[in-house]
Formats: sequence, structure tokens, C-alpha cells
Amino acid sequence: MDSTENERMSIALSTHLDRAITGTQEEVDIRRRLEVLKECIQNDSYLNYHSFYGGSRGEGLSLQGSDLDIMMIAETVTVMYPGQFIPPSMANNTILYMRDADCRTGYVHLQLGQRGQKCSIELRDSLVRIKDSFFVSSDIFRESFVRKLTDGLSCSAWKSNGPSSSMGEQIDVVQSFPCNCWPKEANEWITRTRLYGWPHQTLIDNIVHSGCHLVPVGDKCSEDTFLQWRISFATAERSLVHSFSHIQLKVYALLKCFLKQIKVTLKETIGDDDILCSYFLKTILFHAIENSRQLFWQEKHLFYCFWFCFNILIAWVRAGVCPNYFIPANNMFQRKVHGQHQQILLDVLKNFCQLKWMCLSVTKICNPSIWETLVCPQTEQEMIFRQDIETAQAIKGICITQTGTLGIIRKAIRLLSKSQSDFDEVFTYQYSMICLQNIAAEQVSQDHYAMDNKTRYKSLRKCKNWMIHGASMGTELLRLATFNFLVGNFIKSLEMCKQVMKMASCFIGQEVSREEREKLFRHKYSQSGHTSERLQKIYAHFIILSCKDLYLPHLSLEMANRYRLLVIPPLPYAIFLSFLCCHELRDTRGRDAALRNMVDVQYDENQGGHKYWIVNTLLGICYEILGDSQMAIRAYWNSAQRNWNLEFLLWNTAIKRIAVVYLCMYASQKFKQRINEMY
Repeated sequence: MDSTENERMSIALSTHLDRAITGTQEEVDIRRRLEVLKECIQNDSYLNYHSFYGGSRGEGLSLQGSDLDIMMIAETVTVMYPGQFIPPSMANNTILYMRDADCRTGYVHLQLGQRGQKCSIELRDSLVRIKDSFFVSSDIFRESFVRKLTDGLSCSAWKSNGPSSSMGEQIDVVQSFPCNCWPKEANEWITRTRLYGWPHQTLIDNIVHSGCHLVPVGDKCSEDTFLQWRISFATAERSLVHSFSHIQLKVYALLKCFLKQIKVTLKETIGDDDILCSYFLKTILFHAIENSRQLFWQEKHLFYCFWFCFNILIAWVRAGVCPNYFIPANNMFQRKVHGQHQQILLDVLKNFCQLKWMCLSVTKICNPSIWETLVCPQTEQEMIFRQDIETAQAIKGICITQTGTLGIIRKAIRLLSKSQSDFDEVFTYQYSMICLQNIAAEQVSQDHYAMDNKTRYKSLRKCKNWMIHGASMGTELLRLATFNFLVGNFIKSLEMCKQVMKMASCFIGQEVSREEREKLFRHKYSQSGHTSERLQKIYAHFIILSCKDLYLPHLSLEMANRYRLLVIPPLPYAIFLSFLCCHELRDTRGRDAALRNMVDVQYDENQGGHKYWIVNTLLGICYEILGDSQMAIRAYWNSAQRNWNLEFLLWNTAIKRIAVVYLCMYASQKFKQRINEMY
């Protein structure tokens, strides 16, 4: 292609990425703001740890298959160099001193200098005596944390993954110790000559002032990793990525998508796809931006920018050197990219390089591919619409099962009062209201039978008032409907169920793609009004129940495990609750209509029984209430056939319910037999 054609195609690629991969700058800003707000609010709920959200989501990307990276920072531990002054605010902390380790630069030993008043069990058990000193073992500490997660979250399959504890491919949690000073190994990064002004001095100063962290993993090139800890620059890296222009972020997304295809090729070739990782690509981008003019990073140069980074990767693989951005002496290729693996990887990259533009056609970054997509400019309404979807996704991600505390609510309301955007206002308001709703749910679920009727009435009225505000957004209304059912206000509960049933056609399912969500929303979408007003008309999500929450007594078997989170699509739950209300009101016509709807919803494309086993179970409970044992068993059996995976084996109660129905049938037959014998 000539330069004009390259520019035209780069602009088309940029528009494609806005729609299919990265989202617009406004959508990215919403994702980033979400993570920062969650940290600000949730960190009040941890006594000894603060949370930091990293990885793709923390950086503002929403790529398919990206996991959630959480770094838990021990606030009762401080890492420093020997001889440094201990501030009065840290006088009661556990103090660890960084000591040189006999391995690559960037790894240290941690020597115990002072044991604090709140020294954790994991840290205490990880202390190893070496002569007259104690050192912290990274291996023991990491495995202790894995056991803690496994014991605390019953039946969860946590395992070590580098410094992290991973649960499947969805979440990585790493415990870390904060170091408030900048590591001497990275002093060169502060004074490095930067010809093009990135990162700017203010950002450098903020990063250096924030220090670094120590994570429990040793140098894999070393023979003895038992006591080694890695210096982590995760907070600095997120700050740097947040300073990217939108085009630079798109290059980052392209590199990540391209990496997936490289991994597939490596897996097929040598059976090992762990040679390259996304951290290497992030490092390349840091070096590329620092050593190029900002004018180079333009939309019309998007493919050139990607190609620039791709050729840096080829050069580094050829040389067998990948210098860490903060500590260049640390060659991150030393362990994996050498010998036969190095040559195979180089051949793979060269093959892709020969394809030039067409190398993007094999990355499968979107279906249909970019070449089959007619790229048109987005209207203002479409852009606002997509931002609202991001906001809706953020709201559904609020941990509604977390126990609310007054401290969290105060923090959320404080942030609400300082909000400067619609997103900040909607998110902080919903967060505080859901926390208040959870407090109300816990209070209602406690045993109040010891109270006199007047006191109990006042308590229930107070809890109801707390729940009303949180129920203003979509599916949360089902929680208030459940409350009304439990206190005997069946008519009010039925009215709320009908409201939710009208909205549930706009359900945001976990498996629903961006394009499908847009189709579901578009027919009810209105651009006018505040964000919260628009979302109230279109937002609907799962109702997620825990043993501390309000739940129907009919689901007590599913909620028997205190670690259980029961996830139910909104439409089936609303129909099921309508059935129960009509049954209690002795409205046989309404009950029969609800039962027919319950049968029909089994085949719903997005919320049916083929996706969620609980939907079949709810139908079985309806039949069981009506005394139709045969149909109840059939529904439970259909539930038992769905989703044979680990979660299914642990949580699906269908087989137990079948056993209960058979036991009741047997007991009923015996009872009838005795009656006949008596008369």
C-alpha cells in the first residue's frame, strides 16, 4: 500500500477498534474510573489490607478472556532499606529490610527488622531463621495464602500461579508488602535521558513518591528461590498506561490480541505457549513511547505504530534480550527465550512479519473480521448509548453480597458529594444504597421473634425504607419484592414483579456479547435525561443471593451452604415470585398464568433452562407446591442434566430435591395405607 492507503486503512482499523475492542476514550475513562472508585470505597472495608486493581481491566481495557488482577497490599507491613528512619505512623508495623539476593537484579531477600502488633499468621509462619536473623520465605508465604483462600472459600480451586493465587482463568490475587521508598535498583529510571518528554516529570515524581511493592515469587533463573521476593512496579505501570493517548492504548490492545494468535501457533508448534506474555508487550510499548515523538502516535499512523512495536519484539527475540523498563539490567528473556525456543519463536514472528497488514486478519480480533465490516462513523447517540452500557456493566459488578458497613457508606457518600461526572454520581450512589440494602437484608434475616409486635413492625419499616432507594435500579427491585413477600405484602410484591418482567427483556447476561446487548437495548433507549434516568429504563441483571441476604424459604436447600452464591436470571425469578404471590393470595387464575409463563421461560434464548439449571429447579418447585410430583421430578431431572461442571456438581440441588419428592411420595403412600387399614 502507498502512504495514503495506509492512512485510510489505519483510520478504518481505529474505528473498528473503537467499536469492537477498546471502546471510545469515554468508555475507557469510565472503566478506569470504576477501578479507582472501587479502591477508594472498598479499602475502608479491609482492616489490614488495601486492594489495588491491575491487569487489563485496571488499565481501561475490556478484552474477552481478560482476568481480574487484584493486589492485596498489607498495610501493617512496611519494607525499607536498613538504616532508614521509621516514621511514628509506622511504629507499630512489622518492618522488613531489603537485602541483596544472589540472583538477577530486581529480586531481594526480606529480613525481619521488627515484628508488629498485627503481624499476620501467614507472615509469622513464613519466618525462617538464618543464623541470628529471620527472613521471610516467599514460597511458604505464597502457599499459606493459597490455603487461606481455599479454606475461606469452601470448594474453590485456588492454586499458585507465579506470585499470584489463581481461581481458574478468571481471577488472580497476589499479596504484597508496600515499600514507600523507590528501590535503588531502579534509580536509573528516574534520571534517564528522555528526548521526547514521556513520561513527564510530574508523573515521574508521583510514581517515585508512591514507591513499589514486594510480591512472593523468586527468580526462576535462580537455583534457590526459597527466600527471594520480586520488586513489583504494578502501581507505576498502571499510572503509565493511564497516561497513554487513546491511539497508544489501541496499539496495546492490538499487541494483546496478536499475542493470542502467537500463543496458539507456539502451542501447536512446541506445546508451550508460555514463552511470551503480555507483560513483555507492555514493556515494549513503554520503551517505544519513551523513544519516539508524540506526533508519531496518530490515528492515521495506527498500523505503523503497531508495526514499530512488532519489529522491536522481533529485534529483541533475535538478540535474546528484553530489558525490564524500570530495571534494564534485568533481562526478562533470560529464562524462556533462548536456544531452540528462541529460534522457533523468531521463525513464527518472521512468518507473521511477511504478511504485513494481513497479519491482522489471522488474529481474529473480531467476528466478522475487519475486512468484512463496513466502517461508518458513530453518531453522538450511539456513543452515549455505549457509555451507558459501560456504566450499566459497572453497576452490575458492584459486589452486592458484600456486607455493608457504615464506614463504606460514609466513604461512598463522601465521593458522591464530590462527583464531577454522571458516572461518578450514579456509581457511588448505587454503591452506597446497595450497601445500605445489604445491612437491611441482614437485619431482616436475623431472628426477630423475640421482639414484641410493635418493635418488630418498626424494625421492618425501617429496613424497608433503607431498601427502597437501592431498588431504584432495575433488578434490585426484585430484592424489595422479595422483602414484601416475606412480610406478607403479596399484592405489592406482585406489582413489583410485573415491573421487572417488563424490563427483563433488556437482560445483561454474562454470555451476551456487546452487539447482542446493543440490539436488546436499542428499541427502548432514549438519549435524553440524566444517566441514571436512562439506565432505570433499560438496566436488568441477575439477582444474586447469599445466606446473609433475603431469600425465599422455598430456596433454603440451595442456600444451605454459607459460601453459596445463588445466581438467578431476573425474568424467571420474577415469574417464580409472581407464582408464589398468586398462590398465597389464592388467585388460581393468576397462579396458572404464572405457571404457563414459568414453562415458557425455560426456552428463553438468554435466560432459559438450557443456560441456567436453577430455572428448571424453580419450575420443579412450582409443580411441587401444586402437588404434581411427577412433573416436579421431570423438571428437577431436566435441571440435573444441565452444565456438568465443577460448579454444577457442587451446587445443583436437583438430585436432592428428587430424593425428597420420592420420600414424600413414599411417606404419603404409607400414610394412606395405614388409614385404609384403620377403616
